[in-house]
Amino acid sequence: MGNPEVPMTYWQSLAAAADRGELFLDPEVAAICSKSCTNYVAKLQESIASAKLLAGIDGWGEFQSGQALREIYAKKAVGGENNMVDVLQSHIDVVTEMQAVFKKFFVDTTVTDVGTAADIGQQIPK
Repeated sequence: MGNPEVPMTYWQSLAAAADRGELFLDPEVAAICSKSCTNYVAKLQESIASAKLLAGIDGWGEFQSGQALREIYAKKAVGGENNMVDVLQSHIDVVTEMQAVFKKFFVDTTVTDVGTAADIGQQIPK
């Protein structure tokens, strides 16, 4: 998150705050949120697959107006300005950033706990 010319997203700024120790979240809650993110990304990916199918729908007839409509709707699904696939992908990108923040609280905490336990184990006389 180092390029000062590119502004951080909201979730990137939360990740940075977590790294600095300025943001706290219960590890159990963070794990639940992370799992929800995983489930939501899967649904968004299914929606992308469905949107891609919309680009190939026929049945608009042979008239030029029907073909023009088919082209308009195909581009709204895939490849056009603000098309559905790109919008859904931008949602996936945000949810992935969210999940990265949540993972900081239960992945990093587990690593720290394991390290602390190992340190304590080495300090106890046998």
